[in-house]
Amino acid sequence: MKKDISFAVALSALGNPGDRFMPGYKEDRSAAEMFALAAAAGVTGLEFVHGRDITDENAGEIKGYMDKYGLKCCDVLPNLFSRKEFIKGSISSRDPAVVEEAGREIRRAVDITRRLGGSLVNIWPGQDGYDYPFEADYLKAWGSMIEVLQDAADYDPSVRLGLEYKFKEPRVHNYVSTVAKSLLLCQAISRPNVGLILDIGHAILAYENAAESLALASMFGDRLFLLHINDTRPDWDWDLNVGSVHFLDTLEWLYWADKMGYDGYYTLDIWPARMDTVEAIRESIEWIRAMRRALDRIGGSTIENMMREGNPAKTMKIIREAVFR
Repeated sequence: MKKDISFAVALSALGNPGDRFMPGYKEDRSAAEMFALAAAAGVTGLEFVHGRDITDENAGEIKGYMDKYGLKCCDVLPNLFSRKEFIKGSISSRDPAVVEEAGREIRRAVDITRRLGGSLVNIWPGQDGYDYPFEADYLKAWGSMIEVLQDAADYDPSVRLGLEYKFKEPRVHNYVSTVAKSLLLCQAISRPNVGLILDIGHAILAYENAAESLALASMFGDRLFLLHINDTRPDWDWDLNVGSVHFLDTLEWLYWADKMGYDGYYTLDIWPARMDTVEAIRESIEWIRAMRRALDRIGGSTIENMMREGNPAKTMKIIREAVFR
C-alpha cells in the first residue's frame, strides 16, 4: 500500500463560489462556517488568498479556527490578479511603482504565511501577459519578473515560492504559461526556494499531459512544490471534480506523483458552484483513494513492465482488469 497522502482545499471553494454570470449560487458563509465545512470534508490543509481570505486584521481569527479544527496552512497567494492596479501586469508591469507594489504584496503574503505556520507562497501572476501583437516588450517583462522573484525569494529563504502556470486567462497570452517556461523561469531566478505549483487543469489547458509535466517538474531540480488537483476539458479551466473527465490520465499522474516522491498536499482546486461543497470534496478524495488502490492492484513492477514494453492494448487490458473487477 502506498503512503498516506494529505488533502487541502482553497478556502474560497468552501464559501459561495460563483461565476461571471452569478456571484454565487448558495448563501454566503461566515469564516466559522467555512472552517467547519473544511473539517467535515476531511481535508487537513487550507489555501488562502491574501487580502481576500486573510488580512493582518483577521489573521488571529483565522489562526484560531485553524487551531480549533486542527487545520494547517497549505499555501497563501499574494493577490496579483484581482486588484485594479495590476490590470496591465504586476511583476512584469512597465510601471516601476506597480512592480514595487507587486513585490510588497508578495512580501506581505510571505509574512502572513509564516504567521499561520505555513511555508509556501503561491505565485500566480494572472495579469502578467498580453493580448495583442506589439503590446509587450517580452525581454523587459521577463527581466522584471526574474528580478522581482529573486528579491522575493531572498526576503525569507525559509519560505518557498511556487510558480503556478496557466496557459491563458485573464490574458490571451499569460507569460508563465507552460511547465517548460516555468522551469526556465526557475532556472533564471536560480534560488533553491523557488519551484512550481502544478495545477492539473492548467496542464490540460496547455495541451500538456499532466503526468509528463509532473515528471519534468520533479526531474529538473526537484521543483514540484504543490499539486492542485482537479479535472477539466481542454477548452477552459473548469475546475471540475478529480477524475470526472480524464480518468486514465488521472491514474497516470497519480502513479508518477508517487514515483517521483511527491510528498506535499494534494490541494483540491475544484469549484463546486452548483454542488454540495462537502460532497464534492469528499467524492474527489474518494476517487483519488480508489484510483490509488487500483494502482496498488496493478503493482509498480507491472507498470514498469508496461512502460518498457510499450504495448497499449496489453496495458489497457491490465488496467481494465484492475479497475473493473
